[in-house]
Amino acid sequence: MESEIRAEGGDVYFVVCDVTSGEQVKKVVDAALEKFGRLDFGINNAGIMGLNHLLHEYPEDVWDKVVNVNLKGTWLSMKYQIPEMIKMGGGVVVNVSSISGINGVVGINPYAAAKHGVVGLTKSAALEYAKKNIRINAICPGAVKTEILDELFHLAKDPIEAERQLVKLHPIHRIASPEEISKTVLWLCSEDSSFITGTAIPVDGGYSAK
Repeated sequence: MESEIRAEGGDVYFVVCDVTSGEQVKKVVDAALEKFGRLDFGINNAGIMGLNHLLHEYPEDVWDKVVNVNLKGTWLSMKYQIPEMIKMGGGVVVNVSSISGINGVVGINPYAAAKHGVVGLTKSAALEYAKKNIRINAICPGAVKTEILDELFHLAKDPIEAERQLVKLHPIHRIASPEEISKTVLWLCSEDSSFITGTAIPVDGGYSAK
């Protein structure tokens, strides 16, 4: 990934982190400050989907892990990003929720619960920090062509049929590219969205309109 980004003229700096650890998340923020001297934007995108089970069959340890990574990880990231933005007089946070964060979904209930939590966390934090000139929004993507999604297809009995069924759920009749999602994030970070805060924007090919 690093070589691909640099080949296209971009710059990148990686820090390995367990987002469920406040100590490690703080080190990431500190590393960003040391590298760049300031923190203007926080994009909180770490997430895992977990297993596919009905609620009463879900293993407790996996449930805890899914919620901790998706929800606690977002909260910890904001906890250490926001104080630095306050020092600078403002900033922008974009949290990556999911279409599962505004709709119900069968089989991945901890993921849906955590992503609903990310939306609630986003809205509450936006109210708390609006007067500090910090805008906080969430995006709720539908299916996106990523390695995680490819792995889920490969776990299915019929990967081709699994992908076909997922495509059918989206009125636009295809799966999003990562670039389409990132353009929404960039827009939310730009001055073009300067009056937008406390919202969760579906980027889902019409899925939530059904």
